[in-house]
Amino acid sequence: MRQRTSIFDALGNSARPRVLAPRGLTLFTVVVAVVFVLMVPNPTLERRAIESRRGDLLTVAYLANLLRTDPDDPALRFALARQQLARNETDAARATLRPLLDSPDPQLRADSHWRDWLSYREAWSRLPDGSPLRPALHKAMLRRLHELAAETWPEDMQVRIAADAFTLGERALGSQTIKALARRPGTRFDAGWYAESARTLLEAGDYRGGAELYLVARKRATSLQARRSHYLAALHTLQAGNLLDEAVATAERELGDLADDTETLYAVVVLARACGRPDVADRLARRMIRLSLRDQLQRWQLAQAGLDGGLRPTAATAPPGAPGLAFDERIYSLAYDAFLGNRNLADAYRVAESAVRQRPDDLAWRERLAKVAEWHGQPRVALDQWLVLARRDGRRDAWEAVLRLAPGLTDDEALVAALEWDARRQTPDPTRLAAVVATYERLGRVQEALAFLQARAGDKAPAEVLEALEQLAERAGEIDLAIATLGRLEARLGPDPRRAERVVALLMREGRGREAFAALERAKPHTAPGDKAFWRLHADLAAFIEDKPAAQDSYRRVADFDDVTETEFTRYLELVREADPAAAGPVAERAWQRFGQTAQLKRVLDLYAEAGREADIARVLGQLTPAQRRDAEQDARFLAQRGRHHQLAGRRAAARADYQQALALQPRAEGVREALLWMLIDGNDAPTLRNLLARHEDAWAEDEALHDALAAAWQALSRPQRALDRYYTPRLREHRGDFLWMLGYADALEQNGDTDRAWRLREALLQQARRERPADAEPTAAQLDQARRAARLRLARSQNPGDPSHAVLREILRLDRPADAPFSPAARELVLAWFIDQGQIEGVRGFLWHQYGKSLARPLWAETTAALGSADPREAGRLLEQWDERLPRYDRVNLARLAGTPAIAATAAFEAMDLQRDDETSHLQLTEIMLEQADRADLDLAQRQLGSIDESFTGARLDIGLAPRLRLAVELGRVSRQIIDRNYFSALPGLEALAMARLDWQHDDGTTRLAIGRRDSYASYTPILVEREQRINRQLSVTATVGRDQPATENAALRVAGLRQQAGLGLTLRLSGRDQLNLRFDDYRYSAQNGLPIGRARQTQLEYAHAFRSELSDLIGSAFASSYAFEGGVDTTDPRAVEIKQRLFATTPVDAAALAPSSFKLYGLRLSTNTRHITDYTRALRPFGSVGLLHNSVVGAGYDYSLGLAGSVLGNDHFSALLREDKGGTGTYAKTRQFALHYRYLF
Repeated sequence: MRQRTSIFDALGNSARPRVLAPRGLTLFTVVVAVVFVLMVPNPTLERRAIESRRGDLLTVAYLANLLRTDPDDPALRFALARQQLARNETDAARATLRPLLDSPDPQLRADSHWRDWLSYREAWSRLPDGSPLRPALHKAMLRRLHELAAETWPEDMQVRIAADAFTLGERALGSQTIKALARRPGTRFDAGWYAESARTLLEAGDYRGGAELYLVARKRATSLQARRSHYLAALHTLQAGNLLDEAVATAERELGDLADDTETLYAVVVLARACGRPDVADRLARRMIRLSLRDQLQRWQLAQAGLDGGLRPTAATAPPGAPGLAFDERIYSLAYDAFLGNRNLADAYRVAESAVRQRPDDLAWRERLAKVAEWHGQPRVALDQWLVLARRDGRRDAWEAVLRLAPGLTDDEALVAALEWDARRQTPDPTRLAAVVATYERLGRVQEALAFLQARAGDKAPAEVLEALEQLAERAGEIDLAIATLGRLEARLGPDPRRAERVVALLMREGRGREAFAALERAKPHTAPGDKAFWRLHADLAAFIEDKPAAQDSYRRVADFDDVTETEFTRYLELVREADPAAAGPVAERAWQRFGQTAQLKRVLDLYAEAGREADIARVLGQLTPAQRRDAEQDARFLAQRGRHHQLAGRRAAARADYQQALALQPRAEGVREALLWMLIDGNDAPTLRNLLARHEDAWAEDEALHDALAAAWQALSRPQRALDRYYTPRLREHRGDFLWMLGYADALEQNGDTDRAWRLREALLQQARRERPADAEPTAAQLDQARRAARLRLARSQNPGDPSHAVLREILRLDRPADAPFSPAARELVLAWFIDQGQIEGVRGFLWHQYGKSLARPLWAETTAALGSADPREAGRLLEQWDERLPRYDRVNLARLAGTPAIAATAAFEAMDLQRDDETSHLQLTEIMLEQADRADLDLAQRQLGSIDESFTGARLDIGLAPRLRLAVELGRVSRQIIDRNYFSALPGLEALAMARLDWQHDDGTTRLAIGRRDSYASYTPILVEREQRINRQLSVTATVGRDQPATENAALRVAGLRQQAGLGLTLRLSGRDQLNLRFDDYRYSAQNGLPIGRARQTQLEYAHAFRSELSDLIGSAFASSYAFEGGVDTTDPRAVEIKQRLFATTPVDAAALAPSSFKLYGLRLSTNTRHITDYTRALRPFGSVGLLHNSVVGAGYDYSLGLAGSVLGNDHFSALLREDKGGTGTYAKTRQFALHYRYLF
């Protein structure tokens, strides 16, 4: 300190001269201070200097100074070397590191060596390319790099060393370094790094090293595909380096877990073959095939379990229930080549054989199999394959192989094919052709022989060749070829009947009748009329193919032959009968005259009967010789035919005698008992029929074929219950599919009074008939017999009335009536039924007279219906007197009633009830007869809701007969009303009382009614009514009505205080048995009961009604329309109007104008059932009702419905209960509801 002070004191003496200027002195001082600071160690500064990488001079100086103070500090030495390298002072850096290169500390020594190497690299990188120092430095670097490589370094540093080696051109050192790294256990590099390194080595030409690294990559790979890829890359690397033996050895040695990978094995087999190691290829190919089979087995098992359906095609000959060897073209081809290359013929043969089984169309595999089979000692297989190849490709080498192998194997089939090829290849000579055909025939290979001949049977072929071809074709069963060849012969040689017969024989063997017939037709013009064999064959064949005109013509020729047989004549007769029934009789008569057998006589009678030629029957019967007649009369069938003839001629006694004689000869003669029964039924001979049944029914009933006739007999005797019990009901199940039988059953049900079931059954039968044959496709006479057609059309007519029924009627008459012949009985009765259904009673009478005249065969049912329909008492009396108990029981009762003999009617009804106690119709008839003359008392109760008021009605009526056609009815009743709407009525009159008397007078053509009464309501008045109903004819009736002071019901006010004067005219037109049209015109003049004028109205009503069912329970539908037009009005100032206002509407805004009804138009539809029973008698309890939909022009849509129940309590009484609701159907326009009870007692 003292020294410093002295220095500064010296410097501060001004007398002394200045060495430094003050500024320089300051700078010097700063530098000294900095150096001082640098020389003094500072921990923070020291750390920063060590960590610095900037390479600045100050840091280098500082670190060098620190190193001098502590030369053993490796961190300072490394830091200084790093700074020096950063400043490109490589020599200085190398000198700095040199003390550490031999350090006993391995880590320090390694770090120093590495940093030393970095100094070399840094120096190398800074030298320009043309520097003369580069060679020496390069040499020093290589030496230093080898030294580094000899050491053990971390993975990243070792990689850097390898990379630097490759950079400096030391590929061997680089490869060695990388391989050393690869061999080091526990390295962190993945398979991709090793694969990339392997490619690096390959670029360096180190094939073994590259392969080695690929194998390391294989071990590091995680997927099968990656392991396979690296493994194969290693092998291909060795192969690329021409290290073939090493590649194969490596492949087998390193196969490892890839030994079960087919793709890997495939590649290795290819490699082994390429490397000239067939033994290895053979061995691995076996394994590859086994793996393929195992794979297919596993997939088959999965497929069996429903887990995999992707099986590849397998051998067609695989064992049942197990998979075959999966076919893979690559695998098969490689295995075949591998086995063949190793001269393993057995395995090569098996592979080729399996490939052919699975790929039979692959000709390349067939060729392989053919070759290996020959080599392997399988000539049979080789021949088969060469034959396939030859036939498919026509290859010469294949055919030559067949020619070489076939003889030694004695395979004539293959040989003949080869011979045929050889014959086609060059111009054939006859000997060679004969040898081919002979070989074919020896082998039984006729088809090939045929083909061989056909190929040479050209247009100019000799006839001998064609003959041989035809004969061979016939022997071979080649009918078409044989026929075609015969046709060619015929074209050359001309038509010939015998050749045609050969064609027929050939074609008929195949069932080709029409073609055979065509062949005969071609030969027909060249055939002589006397060629019996030809014409018989022609006739039989025409009949076989159902060419009936041709067959008839040929049989006509045959019938003229002197040796014609009875069978041939019968066939001719059948054809004539079918084509022209009218001509069949004479043909049959020719047969009878020629053969003289009773069978032919019966056939003649049958055919003439079918044609309705009774005159010819009479002629034939008259021409019989006594001997012929005696012989014929020993035949029950002949007697039945003659009896039928007598019956049609009206000789009933003779007919009965023949029938009885036939039964004596043969008690169970077919058709005779039926004929006798039907004759008695048709003749309405009830006494004889009844006696016949009494004697024979028990015996005849044993024959089920007679049941229908027996049932009809009991029906004819008006005993349908017996017919049902004995013959219909027990057989119902087995005859449900029999249309006609079921139709008869329906008739019996209807006759027995079960009309409901009968109607349903007929409806079902009609639907069945329509399904089986549409209405527009009526059957012809050839399709159905006349009875079935008439019955079905009768059913259609009954279920389809009106115009459709007329069309059906015309159609059946057209079908039924032959030219210039009368209608059949069934058709005539159908016409009568149609007239009756249409209500054309006069038409019935006219048709009866036109068709039957005074004949006794006139249908009784039609005459009865005509009499009843026309209400003709005289005709009814005549029929009753003539037929009496032979009349059907219902008709007998109705005719007695019409004839004015109620006692006879009652007796007949009682008799019917005695026979048919459960017969509803008979019971009703008896009831009606008794009730027509009975007196009756009625009681009525009704409750009505009419919108603004409610009404209650109670009434009693007594109806007594003054004379058979004159009745008097007296009625008493009362009506009480209650106000519902106080805004309309303020008060109502007291209880309304009424008393009425009515006189009904029935005339022959109508009824007259006269009614008079007294009513006390708002006021007292006397209603009077006169009505006349006049029947113009059965279809049309007119009703005229005139009424004075009649109750008015158009609205509530009129019901209470109004009345009307009425004049009306009504017309009723019955369009058919099911359809009716009603039209009515009415004129009303309204006034109040106190005389106040209200106005006038006109009403027109039109209704069309159709009975879907007329029997109980009936079903009637109707469409209706009504127009009501009111004119006028009420003068509310009239004192009478004021009175009404005060009495009825005093406290409401309504006045006397409320009495005026409103105009409206109405139309709608209604469906009703059994509504007649509201008043008509019914013994059984029956429901009734109706429902309607309507539209009112004032209130719009509306409806009405009624429901009720009617029946009898005591037997001689009747009651009904009715509920009715209406909306919009009356002038009130409000919804109205009514509940009514009616009771009638008969005494």
